[in-house]
Amino acid sequence: MESKRLKTIPEKVIIPLKQHNGVACKPLVNKGDQVLIGQKIGESVSYYSSDVHSSVCGEVLAIENAPNPDGNKVLSVIIKAVDSEETVAFVPANNPSQKDLIAIIQGAGIVEHYGAPTHTVLKPEGKKIDLVLINATASEWIGGKYATPTEYASQMMDALKLLMKASGALKGAIIVRKDDNDSIEAFEGVKVDGKALRVAPLLGTRRLGHYFKDQGSNIVVASQERILGRNILNFFTYNVTGRKVALGCNPTDVGVAVCGVKSAKALYDAVHEGKPYYETVISMEGAVNCPELIFVRIGTPFKDIISECTFNGEIGKIIANGVITGIAQYTDEVPVTKGTTRITLLTKEQVLRDESLDCIHCARCVDACPVSLLPTRLHVLAEQGRFDECRQMHIQFCIECGRCSFACPSKIHILQLIRYAKNAIEQAYEDATPKESSNLKLGCCGGE
Repeated sequence: MESKRLKTIPEKVIIPLKQHNGVACKPLVNKGDQVLIGQKIGESVSYYSSDVHSSVCGEVLAIENAPNPDGNKVLSVIIKAVDSEETVAFVPANNPSQKDLIAIIQGAGIVEHYGAPTHTVLKPEGKKIDLVLINATASEWIGGKYATPTEYASQMMDALKLLMKASGALKGAIIVRKDDNDSIEAFEGVKVDGKALRVAPLLGTRRLGHYFKDQGSNIVVASQERILGRNILNFFTYNVTGRKVALGCNPTDVGVAVCGVKSAKALYDAVHEGKPYYETVISMEGAVNCPELIFVRIGTPFKDIISECTFNGEIGKIIANGVITGIAQYTDEVPVTKGTTRITLLTKEQVLRDESLDCIHCARCVDACPVSLLPTRLHVLAEQGRFDECRQMHIQFCIECGRCSFACPSKIHILQLIRYAKNAIEQAYEDATPKESSNLKLGCCGGE
């Protein structure tokens, strides 16, 4: 899956010092400093932090709060770029140990698209990881340029082994989308320990544990439906492994590390080439004429990417990371970050301006909910500010997939209201009352 690089170097880049969950980095440069590609400009000050590097050569114009795709302003290093590809010295790692790999991951600034620094996923404090998953079910997470599908499969398999070594896990799996024929064909026949792999579909109650046994291997490749949503980790983990993750917990609590293709590719590059994570691949969506996948430097403003595309009409809205679950941008000056996977451009005519009508109690949102909640009730409670009742109805199980809003014939902003309530609950309450459902379980424990 090959991507196209932007034709021109951006005039300036805006590189946030916090592109991850956890503690912001300490700036290592000052206004007026000259920097090179790959130079570390932000240093981790905590285990829950990840280094930041320059993606261009140039002069530091400022270190100040700047707009960010998450809707906030973040302390960022603003660099005026020059037309140069000079880099710092990249030093590959020769057979790194587990400890070395964790240091490489943090030092290279590798983070997951969902915000967690990758080293904290692989080596969480006080927890043991026994299974590593690479979620390759979304094409926009492709993290580099590949000449052939075979090269992609080979690098992902190598990256999985590195992730397993870093975590100490004995088992690993790559999960592709069941309708992604290119990826399935690429992985079919790849040899692990002398045995050719076959891509196994995850069906019903047959999950990874069955395929590890069937294939007699500690590494497998499986396929499943893509799961959409902003908070899918626990649900994804259950679907793939059968391990139930508690509310308020994450997959590492049941011994599973979930990584993306971007972070896997970044680790491959860091080990084999010595490159830190300063470039990424994003996809473009909407009425635009440009390559679907674009290889960009982290910190590139959205406007520079849009300027190299032909847009049919007048831009009415810019959305980061998907129409249903993404965030609308109030300026095109926001930069691409390590968490950016997609930019969507809508014309003014495409922007929905329908007024919400009263709920007609059709229950379509209930039928659409993959985690068996009652969106028809939750949105009313959220709108009325009855957050304690939302909490009692386990609103925090919501994976924010947006299916309820999409299904609603009354155009009620169900997802936005649920997010509003969840944010209020996070700020005001401790963990919700224990409740076990068919697909999620409280208690930070579980098994295959």
